[in-house]
Formats: sequence, structure tokens, C-alpha cells
Amino acid sequence: MKPYQLSLKEAIEAIKKGELTPLTLTESLLERIDKIEPKIHAWVTINRDQLLKKVNHESKTGSTELLNGIPVGVKDIYSTKNLRTTMGSPIYRDFIPNDDAEIVSILKKKGAIILGKTETTEFALHDPAPTTNPWNITHTPGGSSSGSAAAVSTGMCPLAFGSQTGGSIIRPASYCGVVGLKPTYDLLSRKGVYPLSWSLDHIGFMTRNVEDAYFMVGILLGEVKSWKVWNKLPRIGVLRGYFKEKATPLIWEGYEKAITKLWGEGADMIDVELPESFKHVQDAHRVIMSVETASVHEDLFKEKRPEYGEYIQGYISSGLLVPATTYLRAQRVREIIINDIINLIGDYDCLICPSTTDTAPKGLSWTGSPAFNIPWSLTGLPSITVPTGLARDKLPIGLQIIVGPFKEWDLLRIAGWCEEKFEFQHRPIDPVEPVK
Repeated sequence: MKPYQLSLKEAIEAIKKGELTPLTLTESLLERIDKIEPKIHAWVTINRDQLLKKVNHESKTGSTELLNGIPVGVKDIYSTKNLRTTMGSPIYRDFIPNDDAEIVSILKKKGAIILGKTETTEFALHDPAPTTNPWNITHTPGGSSSGSAAAVSTGMCPLAFGSQTGGSIIRPASYCGVVGLKPTYDLLSRKGVYPLSWSLDHIGFMTRNVEDAYFMVGILLGEVKSWKVWNKLPRIGVLRGYFKEKATPLIWEGYEKAITKLWGEGADMIDVELPESFKHVQDAHRVIMSVETASVHEDLFKEKRPEYGEYIQGYISSGLLVPATTYLRAQRVREIIINDIINLIGDYDCLICPSTTDTAPKGLSWTGSPAFNIPWSLTGLPSITVPTGLARDKLPIGLQIIVGPFKEWDLLRIAGWCEEKFEFQHRPIDPVEPVK
């Protein structure tokens, strides 16, 4: 097996045992990037020269940190000291921060090395990045954390960080066939990450398996725990209704197969009726996000409007017109929804629903619908997507798992139990080009 094919934990263990050096791993990743990046376009900036110098030093001195010389991808809205950070916008094309985002600082202190900055949609909103989906390069990888998902899926890095305000971690991770974790709101620091909507923005990441995600949560929280999957048969609340109405036949077929598989493995599967307040999720999210985005950009927008993309121009303009009373009403409705969902989850070990409304859409003009992720961004509840297999169109399908606030350890252990049952291949894939 080549070094780039190793998972995060496999690479760390190989380095610890002296079977691999950080330098050899980095060179393998850079070789992989050189080979497939022209087809995938996952990176804005590769930190090549600084990276090799840093890793060469680490490999000589033998760092004892947990992430001992592991190269990591970081979404290009995270500030990185002395490394260009563009926000996916021409306005910041030459911006070089003086400081690291707090998450980046933690990663460095734990021994990680920043491989480079991954592509994002403009200001993490809508206007697509140039990234393609490795499972079919004529399809979107999702957004806004487009580059992070594609980079992990193809083995250009074993770990990449993203953000989610609507569906920007779960959706691209699902489209690209990897694990994506969106923790509880504010569990991970947003300091130094360019905001889109401060009461909705979440920090999270992608890995190729659940164990790696479990390990990373431990590192980031300073509480590394031994890995073990859920050790009893889970009681799972199965969501249908809203999700069945909005899912394509391909997705619903895959979801039913996943339900049947988990039921066959002994899980207690109970159909759950969503609370009445759930029907207001989309409207409340739309109002809050548009107003807060407009507030973030208001001053810069006045000065640089022509340099903004067409979609975000309209989005900011509409957000500036929303009355304060409408915004406050949306926040009050949000509180009702949060309370109702938390009460619902209390009867189960977790809830499940599809990760996306469809498999990755064809074309690169949009990044797909976040409709199945917005409820968990609005409520701030932790969610994860686990690949279940491929649909009939040969594109990945993900199962989304949700638990109560700050129950990440339970979420990851349940996700690990599910992952074992699905047995989906997590090794890096080569870019798939459609048959002409």
C-alpha cells in the first residue's frame, strides 16, 4: 500500500512504529496531488516549499505530538499565518493573514502541518468553486467545502477541515463518499474563520472513516479516548415524511436499503413523526442566514460590490431588506424547533435520515441542495454522514446520523457501528471520467 492510501490513524501508527516518516508521507501526498489535481481542482494553494522544510525538520527531530508531521488540508476561509487565504473571492486573492485561526493553531501544536488551502465556494455561500467530483468529474463535489471533500476522497490528504452553515460539510462529504462530521454548534472554535452567519456557522472536518473522526475530536478537545464502536444494539429513530417528500428515488432506495441492513443487524428501528414546528425549518434558516450574511458583508459590499459574484450580490441585497422584527421572529421560531427536536431525540440513541436529497448533480454550476442538512445546522445539533454504498448511477450515498447536543462521543460510536455494517470501501479513488 502506498503512503497516500493510509488513513489518518494508519499513517500515525506507521510513523510511530518507524515504518514511515512524515517526509515520505508528504512526498507521497504531493506526488498524488501532482497526478490528479489537474482533474479535481481541490486546492487553491499548496504550501509546498514551507511544507517540505517543516516536514523534513520534523522527520529528523522525531516529533512526539499526536499528529506527528501529518499533512492536513484546510478550507480557504480559515486564516493561515503567512499562507494566502482567499475566501474563494477575488477581493482576497492576495490576502496573507498575520495569524492562524484557532483551529489551525491547535493542529500545529499537536504536530500537524498545513498541506495547503482547499477550494471553497465564494465566501462559503453558493457561487461554485472549480472542484470536480472524483466519482465522476462531470458532477459537483458539493459545497461549500468542495476541495476538502474531494481531497480526502482521492487521497490527496487524510484529513481536511471545512465549515457548515447550511449543508457545507455533510453534503460534499456524502457526494464524495467520505465521512463528514459537523459537531455541536460552538464545540469547535470559529475564531479566525471568515464568518458567513455567526449563529449558524459550524466548524468540522472530513476523514475516510469514523475512527479517524473520533480520534480528531479527541485531539481538538484535548481528550483522546480509545476507539470502540457502540457496544449495544442502537435504538434508532427513522425519519421519513419531509425527507421522503424531497428525496429522489435513487436516494430513497438507498436509504431504505440502509434501514433494512441496520434492522437486519439487530438495531431497533422506529419510525418517528417530526414535530409540527419542523415545517418552519427552511423559512427560519433562510431569514437568519440572509440577515446575518448581509450584516457580515455590509461595509465591504458597499465598497467592492462589482467584485462579488452574481448570486451573493443578490443574497446580500435581499438580506439587507429583511426587517429586524422578521429576523427576531425567526430566532424565536428557531428556539421552539430546537426544543422540540431535542425532546424528540431524547427517546432514541440517535435519529437518521438521508445525507442528501440526491446523488451529486451533474454539472458544476451549482453544488446541490442542503435541504437535509439545514435542520441540523439551524438547531446546532451534531450530525455525521457515513457512506452506505453506491447508487445505481455509481455515485456515493450517505446516511446522516443525529444525536443530542454535545453527545459527539455517542454519535461517533454509533456511526462506527453503522459503518461496520455497510462495509463501504474507504480507500482513495482515482478520478472517474465519463465514457464518451
